[in-house]
Amino acid sequence: MNLTGEDFILFSCILDFGKGSKALELSKKLGGVEETIFLGKGTIRANWLNILGALDIRKEIFVTIIDKGLEDTFYNAMSQKFALDKPNNGIAFSMPLKYCLKTNGSKHESSLKKKGASEMKYECIFIIVDKGLSGDVLAAAESVGSTGGTVIHGRGSGTQEKATLFNIKIEPEKDIVLILSKVEKTKSIVSAIEKRLGINDPGSGIIFVMDVSRALGLYKE
Repeated sequence: MNLTGEDFILFSCILDFGKGSKALELSKKLGGVEETIFLGKGTIRANWLNILGALDIRKEIFVTIIDKGLEDTFYNAMSQKFALDKPNNGIAFSMPLKYCLKTNGSKHESSLKKKGASEMKYECIFIIVDKGLSGDVLAAAESVGSTGGTVIHGRGSGTQEKATLFNIKIEPEKDIVLILSKVEKTKSIVSAIEKRLGINDPGSGIIFVMDVSRALGLYKE
């Protein structure tokens, strides 16, 4: 891994199934490192999709680490490649990273300053719960204004392998729900999920929130 800048970010795209590998190829050309693709399904609710029976659409979540200086380049290239500036073609978002443990064993500390709430428009909520409870998570979130999310099933590539997300081992019987939320709605969404699923009880799940420094492809209904 070669990160040369003082600051670095986690750049992510949520795309239709089959496009993740194209994003990975483009990322390599642009200078991304440690690329990963997760399989998931989108769950944005819309009446016309319900009629078509297409509420749960297979998605691929592409993730890579990039220098802060490449952020504009990545957004422009991904937007042009996948038409992210138009509705329903995908979402791109980036999150500041505090540090990164490189493959050679060294640790790169970031000098990136955390923005204040007034500057930060979105946050990313991660909820890890037992398999089958993702519907309850999304229902709780939607009850307080969330427009949907993406569900990632926590499975490794082998029968005994566990998936890893942000250094957290995810058992095969777990679901990860990713919700991009406006800052002012995050607290109510987290509270609704906590109340409905009893997250405060031991073994009931995990919720953590990360700042989103930039996002593209999020549109009002």
